[in-house]
Amino acid sequence: MLFNKDPEKAAEKAARKAEKKQQREEATAQRQAGKDALKEWRRSHPAETTLNTAAMLKLWPASKMGETPLGPIKGGSAEFVNAGAHKAWTATRLIAGVATAGVTAAATGRKNKGAAVINVTFGNGAAQTYTVKPDPSYLKAANQYVTAFNALAAQLAEEDEAHE
Repeated sequence: MLFNKDPEKAAEKAARKAEKKQQREEATAQRQAGKDALKEWRRSHPAETTLNTAAMLKLWPASKMGETPLGPIKGGSAEFVNAGAHKAWTATRLIAGVATAGVTAAATGRKNKGAAVINVTFGNGAAQTYTVKPDPSYLKAANQYVTAFNALAAQLAEEDEAHE
């Protein structure tokens, strides 16, 4: 016979297939439970959502349930150091720019901007400094990131004290 099936092999194959399907369903249910737990956690910790939204703009560490790849947020702090990065052209600068650098500096729109950085210290003592482009959208995101980081750190510390 051309297509002679062995009933034992067919039963084994069906059992393996059913077992794999059950494992897949369990893994899917586990992932969904994890997603639901994360949603619930973020509902009570809105600062994490703000922090992650701001972190999308640059390669700043995002958070998942108060943990970042570099360390925990609880016990950490962040500061935004803006050394004149927000200053735009003034009439004096424009005149000085034309007088010293010629018309090219004024034509190209070169601005004499300072540097802005974010200094982040994590709960495990790790510290990191990130530079921020002196562009309004980046400055706003950096400010949001620092504010959200500090708010989340304070909330987690407060919750920790409440549990003790």
